[in-house]
Amino acid sequence: MSKILALTIFAVLTANVSLAEVIEHPRNLKEEARIQSKVKQRLMWSTVAVVAASFADAHSSWGKRESNSLLQSNNGTFGAKGFALKMGMVGGFLLGQHLMIKANPNLAKPFTYANFGFAGLKTAVAVRNYQISRPAYLLRPE
Repeated sequence: MSKILALTIFAVLTANVSLAEVIEHPRNLKEEARIQSKVKQRLMWSTVAVVAASFADAHSSWGKRESNSLLQSNNGTFGAKGFALKMGMVGGFLLGQHLMIKANPNLAKPFTYANFGFAGLKTAVAVRNYQISRPAYLLRPE
């Protein structure tokens, strides 16, 4: 008899919780949609920041000596080959992020922070590169 009473109380309490969830559900869906929209918007802006910082980094390196042999042109400077490889790496990085976020949407927020951090790092590199002068043989005569 006590088992039946316990099961009945459990069923009633469970039904009340379920009913409360049904009553609150429409408001929660709107709130969740709003939150997800903001997360997607921040992720999009962080992606724009990474791409812009990557272009600034490439622009600041163009025509200067490149220490990374993978990115060097035939004359040892950063050029089209380095630009293509650098942008290919950024594109692959962002594609990998997109696929992982598609599989697990909870990763959007950490990737947003990572993207802004990566953009800051690339911007710092670009600022440093702008302080380095181009080789004399690449400068135009005035």
